[in-house]
Amino acid sequence: MNPTYVGYLWCALAALASATSTFLIKMSSQGEAGLNFVRLAYLGAACGSYGLGFIFYTFALQRLQISLAYPVMTAVTMALVTAAGTLMLQEALTPTKIAGLLLVTAGAFVLSR
Repeated sequence: MNPTYVGYLWCALAALASATSTFLIKMSSQGEAGLNFVRLAYLGAACGSYGLGFIFYTFALQRLQISLAYPVMTAVTMALVTAAGTLMLQEALTPTKIAGLLLVTAGAFVLSR
């Protein structure tokens, strides 16, 4: 398989891990105030997910230029976080958010050229 495609795969996995971490942090704030077992479990899982994402991103950087890997990972992460917020947390998907996602995606695409 082409090393560049593998790099994109690692970027996508890093983005998924980052988006998962963000979702878990949000979920940790849904309960009562203060520290409790449920909140700590969510935050612990978020830390684990960030750690996994760090490893995935390290593999991506071995195959892609940093000026390409970071924008791609960021764009994918933003799209995943927006999708999770919309589908799982019933957050509004406004035309402004859609336009922003399209601009970020277009920017990542232009940087990859």
